[in-house]
Amino acid sequence: MNDLLTWMLGSVLGLGAAWALYRGALRAERCFGYNRVFLLLAPLVAAGLPLLPRPALGWLASAPAPGAPTAAGAAPAFVLPTLHVQASGWAADWGGVSPLVWLYAAGVALGLGRLAWRLGRLHRATRGLPRTAGPDYALAHTGGRLPTSSFGRTIFWDDTAALAPAEAAQVLAHEAAHVRQGHTYDVLWLESWRAVLWFNPFIYPLVRALALTHELLADRAALAETNAPAAAGPQPGPTAYATLLARLATRRITLPEAPLPLLHSFTHSLTLTRIAMLKSSHPVRRWKQWLALPVVAGLLAVACQPAADVQTPAGMVPPPSPPVASSDAQAHLNELSGGSKVYQYVEEMPHLPSGNGVAGIVTAIQESIQYPTLAAADQKDGRVFVSFVVTKDGAVKEPKIIKGLGPAYDAAVVTAVTKLPAFLPGRQDGIPVNVSFTVPIKFERQP
Repeated sequence: MNDLLTWMLGSVLGLGAAWALYRGALRAERCFGYNRVFLLLAPLVAAGLPLLPRPALGWLASAPAPGAPTAAGAAPAFVLPTLHVQASGWAADWGGVSPLVWLYAAGVALGLGRLAWRLGRLHRATRGLPRTAGPDYALAHTGGRLPTSSFGRTIFWDDTAALAPAEAAQVLAHEAAHVRQGHTYDVLWLESWRAVLWFNPFIYPLVRALALTHELLADRAALAETNAPAAAGPQPGPTAYATLLARLATRRITLPEAPLPLLHSFTHSLTLTRIAMLKSSHPVRRWKQWLALPVVAGLLAVACQPAADVQTPAGMVPPPSPPVASSDAQAHLNELSGGSKVYQYVEEMPHLPSGNGVAGIVTAIQESIQYPTLAAADQKDGRVFVSFVVTKDGAVKEPKIIKGLGPAYDAAVVTAVTKLPAFLPGRQDGIPVNVSFTVPIKFERQP
């Protein structure tokens, strides 16, 4: 499966699990700070887990590929990991890049462009507003053109709103909380992830959930500040604050146009949810916060799960267990033309001077092999098994097709093997020996 598609599906699974946990367990709890961190980290974890390297044990590299042909009474050669070769097809028409990559890149570019356009629109709409300096923010007077809201370190104040002094203090404390807690940076962070994960259906409700969490955090901070013992004047409680929310939310409906995007508006939607949270007094159930650990552990286990073993087809002799490097590893498959023994596994296996072990050999073949130039009707999907011997001198000899797919495919494989550079020879008991390898090569037509 295409690596990009695998990553996409993995991120959908991860973010879906995160959203289910938030929606089912965390949304109704008053642990707003925890929810904020959870929502901010969810896309990072969902996108990162599928990229983790899968566990690979060294001896697995020597295990024969499932379905590799074996000769009765003869031990197989050392089998390298399967090498994939894909036809050009669409990729050739798209500059050698898969259409899926182009589609994904176009989606990311469109998302980032949309974010840039919204930032530019906000800048154009607010750059001419008169400003006064506040304690840790700038107060921009909108004259009714924008509702009371905030962005970055600027609070946009609607001078036309009919507010009592105590109400104005609460609204200002609410918007100042957005500024002090850096909620704008959270929004830009998640909006950037929305561009990266545009294909993921769970990123969109996550953005709305973060907006609600920001409002709940600011509501709590505003109540705490205006009800503090040192606060001047009357100290309105949650009921008065909830009444103010409802009244300003009703006024928002009468505005000629919706507030600009990216702003934290005091009259944010979901007012009933905010009022319910203001009235709620039940303690936070901490055990729900710990649910994130088993969810992440489960996703980590799935992300790092090695590919399942392919069942051996009926009637085919199952491949033997991986060989163990020891002095008994002297069973040979055949003999070179000169009569020298060929070992299947030795204490020190042959490797290329560039290093990287088995992966280096596979990479070297991958760089040389090409999908045969064939008409679309003649292209096939299937495997070719080729064996070759690395002699005690490090030379590559006797490339042989064990199981072919067709003359053009077999010739392409043999050509790639003969182009391999000289090896550092394998050794058994410190003596250079001949060692046989088998490479399964899977050819795939490009859809």
